[in-house]
Amino acid sequence: MANYELRYVGVDSLPVRLSEFDVQQYFRLSAADVAAINERFRADRRTAVAVLLVFLRACGRPLDRFSALPKMLLAHVGEALGVQPPTIATLRSLYTRRQTLYEHQLWLKDYLGLKDIDQAGSDLLVSYLSAQANEVNSVDELVTAANHWLYERKLLILGDRQVRDLARQCHAGVDAAILKAIKAVIPGNAIARCQSVVFGLHKGGSFTVLEWLKTPPKRHSPTTLAETLEKIRFLKSLEVHTWTFESIPLEKQRGYAQAIQARRPAKTRELKASSQTIELVFFLRISLLELTDMVIYQSGRRVSDLVRQAYDKTQTRQARSSVEYRERLVSIKTLVDDTSRSAEERLASIGELVADVARAANNSHAASVRQMLTEEPTRVRSLLSSLQDLNFQGRPNDNSLKLLISLKDIYAGKLTELPQDQAFPIDKPWRELVDDPDRKKALKAMEACAMVGLRKSLRRGSVWIDHSFSYRERDQMLIAPTDWAKDRERHLSILGMPADADTFLEPLLKHIEVGLQAVADAKQQGKLSVDAQGTLHLPALQALPEEIDPKRTRDLMFKQIGDVQFPDLLLEMDAQTNFSEILLARRARDERELVALYAALIAHGTEIDAKSVAAMTPQLDPDQVSVAMRALEASGRLRRANARVVEFQGRHAIAELWGSGKTASSDMMSLDASKHLWNARVDPRRRTHAAGMYTHVLDQHGIIYDQPIVLNERQAGPAIEGVVRYNDSTDRVRLSLLAVDTHGYTNPTMAISKLLGFDLCPRLRDLAERKLFLPRILEAPEGLDQVLVRDVSLGAIRKGWDELLRLAASIRSGRVSANVALQRFGSAAQGDPVHRAADQLGRLLRTLFLCDYFSNTAFRREIHTILNRGESVHQLQRAVYFGKVSPERGRRRDEMIAISGSHTLLTNLVVAWNTHRMQETVDKWRRSNQKIEDTWLARMGPAHFAHVNFRGMFKFGVSRYADMLLNQTSVPSKRIAI
Repeated sequence: MANYELRYVGVDSLPVRLSEFDVQQYFRLSAADVAAINERFRADRRTAVAVLLVFLRACGRPLDRFSALPKMLLAHVGEALGVQPPTIATLRSLYTRRQTLYEHQLWLKDYLGLKDIDQAGSDLLVSYLSAQANEVNSVDELVTAANHWLYERKLLILGDRQVRDLARQCHAGVDAAILKAIKAVIPGNAIARCQSVVFGLHKGGSFTVLEWLKTPPKRHSPTTLAETLEKIRFLKSLEVHTWTFESIPLEKQRGYAQAIQARRPAKTRELKASSQTIELVFFLRISLLELTDMVIYQSGRRVSDLVRQAYDKTQTRQARSSVEYRERLVSIKTLVDDTSRSAEERLASIGELVADVARAANNSHAASVRQMLTEEPTRVRSLLSSLQDLNFQGRPNDNSLKLLISLKDIYAGKLTELPQDQAFPIDKPWRELVDDPDRKKALKAMEACAMVGLRKSLRRGSVWIDHSFSYRERDQMLIAPTDWAKDRERHLSILGMPADADTFLEPLLKHIEVGLQAVADAKQQGKLSVDAQGTLHLPALQALPEEIDPKRTRDLMFKQIGDVQFPDLLLEMDAQTNFSEILLARRARDERELVALYAALIAHGTEIDAKSVAAMTPQLDPDQVSVAMRALEASGRLRRANARVVEFQGRHAIAELWGSGKTASSDMMSLDASKHLWNARVDPRRRTHAAGMYTHVLDQHGIIYDQPIVLNERQAGPAIEGVVRYNDSTDRVRLSLLAVDTHGYTNPTMAISKLLGFDLCPRLRDLAERKLFLPRILEAPEGLDQVLVRDVSLGAIRKGWDELLRLAASIRSGRVSANVALQRFGSAAQGDPVHRAADQLGRLLRTLFLCDYFSNTAFRREIHTILNRGESVHQLQRAVYFGKVSPERGRRRDEMIAISGSHTLLTNLVVAWNTHRMQETVDKWRRSNQKIEDTWLARMGPAHFAHVNFRGMFKFGVSRYADMLLNQTSVPSKRIAI
């Protein structure tokens, strides 16, 4: 629904000031159109028919008789037909006789192949809208979907009232079905109890339980963890964890939950009973799932904190031990030199000094850290005790789950020592500590072992919780085995992958052989070298010769473009793309609503908060901005608006000089955040707390996907997720190559990306990672033995091939996100057949990539160029958001997504505005015969921001674009049905 080609679908009038760009994109007359009109109509009728033709083709419904026709459209039609058009006209002035208008419209219907919808088509439309109503939460979105459905099937779009009535009917039907499903799962008395408890006061205080549940977690601390666990226990007391709604899409459930989150509790109580029941049930269910994820994340961070503190203490102790060791050496030397004592006495004294040295020397650093963890029993036991109520489940052979169950019994019995006569499944590194004769110390060791093991088990998926988004049973996230067996061929066809591993491996190994020969040739030609340690070295890329003309042209171009105020830029881009219509799911009703939307975008997408934006915008007050900010959290709208803007930017001819749209780069940009934000982490570079924004930047400079992530975690999952979701759309060029830095790849990621239809190309930072991995059966040219590692197991790939395809198909179909999938099958899952297959295949694919990277200088330069292009966009992003995320924002998942999406949209709007103005300038110069080469333009970029004033007073001149942005329905439509 964000497709730029469908921008005008469903409208019955046009803005008076239609741009030349829009005319060329939507309302252009072809040579065939001109010939058909000239053959069928006399000269004085051709202009009117041409206007009807281009409008009906672009909009799918007849033009309103009373709307003024854009001057630019009339000029274009006149030029195409070779006639002098009127400068001011309406359809009514062009057709004084209605019968003539009716006859011309009938001819146009036949010429364009349009038909009226019949009963069968109407039934199909109702079925389609009913299916769409399961995905969206707004009647306005259903209206847009209906218009697009009719347009794509060349059916004349119905009147707005008819479409809206159908949408309301389908929306109400879905709500009724959902209410029926809820009542089938939850008894009526349980629903009544939930409503009574939730709207009551929390612990006799001054706020309701609903407000308490809506309060997001605060800073990362034991107190926050305890409060989150208290909310989970409360929701489980209402039996929320037993509710299952498999037939209702998750995004639909989220939509109902967001409605409660964005509304005051008093307003929720005023809803009719059916609506209140639906929204409240899904709010409680989604809250439980999200809170469970938060608890597991917070407990994982707590484990990391305890391990890090033990590591620091171990280092301090070892430093102190080195001082003591030196003092002992001095004491031993003193004893050796003491001739006043006998040799036996001196040996005895030396023996006493070194009595405990032997045991300490046998301990590794990791063993010392484990020993230190056993000396921190209080916090370890407190964490494990608090997690006892979560009802973990797992595989029968998972040791950490067995230990957790045993500890639950020990805590229930209030034991302070580990029972001597009971065997426990202890991991080998912890066995010595747990076997300590001091059973109190043994219990502490077992607790530390269970704590560390539980975190790892959750990450690899061998332990899970049913009431969670990201930590459910691993097999539940994938396509069910029965469905996979039944639909395997269909999924393989979508992936474009063979059913047999050897069919995939044979051409891959042949390509690797060719690549190895290219590397050997490059080594002989001196383009690369291998040192004595077997490390491969590449010479630095030579910079392209600096040209003065492109730099002068760029400076002159932006000087001519001139400065712009941020509000003016937003308005102009909205007039070009109608992104506000996507964000609201309709056109804004009045100027205040539109300005509030812009202010909400700025409040989410920059460091300025709602109160400050309202102070900078004379038309608004803070409450209006806050309401609009909550509306922006609606699922999917910001992403669709971004897609519309990026597509508009890519339609310019100059964008094709920057790239084909088939390659992109991805990287994370950290936004400074308050340390009181529970999901903020310390940026290792700047040593400040920050939140991560992961973006995919197209080779044409637009940001095509964004997602908030946590710092200091692998970025391989987000890298794949962005490409998969972007490639989901069938009406755009698919990405075939993604460039990332070292942090954005792993061997399994290389494999999964290939199975999903694109190549992952990492710029490897460490020389040690530039090894070439091969199976033993593959021959290699001479001279490369030092950089070859022959440990790839083709048998492991064959063994795990089917499950690997199932994993890729599950990601492709959207059953599981790449982020979660790669966590479950990542390094924590070592030993799993799927992980081993992905790791071995990824080694082969990395070898093939490195062969191209080493031997092909042009390819290497392309990868660096794409990555640098992404960095230039990051500079613009920092200009848009240069401050800090405040502690009051970003605590909820939906709010963090809104911050990321709004920031991306504001960045894309600047890129699109620059591109549009650059194209206008280039066209103007070429019309005046001013020299400008395409090679110059290819070396410029639109990520320029020195001319944009992002701050100051925000004055939105909406009146200039009112006919393009506002829903002006004061005059009833009087178009003629055909």
